[in-house]
Amino acid sequence: MSQFLRAMTAEALRAMTPLRAGERKLGETIQTLPSGKPLEEGLRMLDAASFAMVLVPEDIGVRANFGRAGAAHLAQAALRRLLAMQDNNMIRGRDMVVLGEVHVNDLMQQAIGLDANRPADWQKLSDLVIEVDTRVQSVVQAVVKTGHRVIVLGGGHENGWGILAGLHQGIGAPPSCVNLDAHADLRNDPHRHSGNAFSKAMEAGHLVRYAAIGLHEAYLNAHMAARIQKEDALHAITWDAIVRGAYSLEQACDTTISFSGRGPVALEVDLDVVAGMAASASSPTGMTAEQLRMCVHRLTKGLDTRSLHICEGIPGEGDSSGAGKLAAVLVVDFIQAVQGKRA
Repeated sequence: MSQFLRAMTAEALRAMTPLRAGERKLGETIQTLPSGKPLEEGLRMLDAASFAMVLVPEDIGVRANFGRAGAAHLAQAALRRLLAMQDNNMIRGRDMVVLGEVHVNDLMQQAIGLDANRPADWQKLSDLVIEVDTRVQSVVQAVVKTGHRVIVLGGGHENGWGILAGLHQGIGAPPSCVNLDAHADLRNDPHRHSGNAFSKAMEAGHLVRYAAIGLHEAYLNAHMAARIQKEDALHAITWDAIVRGAYSLEQACDTTISFSGRGPVALEVDLDVVAGMAASASSPTGMTAEQLRMCVHRLTKGLDTRSLHICEGIPGEGDSSGAGKLAAVLVVDFIQAVQGKRA
């Protein structure tokens, strides 16, 4: 077992599953790692479950980026919604394995009371994000080495760095990335946070091409706008361009597929791309949930997508915001799109 993974048991998942007579829920059929087995060995024993799910319950990078905390709760909310879904001929629990949580509780404890507006605290938050990077990378690397696709739920967008680094090391080649997001997360700040996962990944050689759909032009700073316009490895279609009619959303996806090429791709979803979604940086304008689902399906079908990361949503009490349920639906969309390619 990876030192940074806290495995979940089948008993724990069933305890989270609302059972109903005459029905079979995903929480009753979804797989977990064999007890006592190292992560890679356990996954190889579950090769029929080709989608491996990892939870990251933290939002340290969001706080380091002056954002609204709460994304740490998305992973559990999404998992509970997924477990409550029906196991039927359209989605099967046996195709998935819930690995557990990346161990970040100690780091979250150290982040309590830190304020990014204080320079010394900003540095401490950045140092904690770098440790989160290391832990997420370790788990993702072990998963993809076994040939499984990895689904990462929760956390802030800082986790994009660890996912990309893990894919690079696990596959043996740096992936491309497609990000559905209102923000580019290409900041050039020296400190690590949720707003520079992709710029830092490119610097480290973990990312070969980066494309974004849904960016809000009013929140692209001059540095990011210039980079996107100038660098061949960067591509973006803003939400404003779609609103103006320069692209349909389908055209935006297809153009992005052509740009990203045939190599391995990481698909990133920041839930703040959805209008009105409770997130670390929510907005009244953006995609609908249905448009986001279409993008996830179309991009997954058109690309060699090795990972899905859903982040930044903030579930309310009882997940009244819809963030957890939408994340669970996107997981199903992703799995169905991959399986549809094999049919």
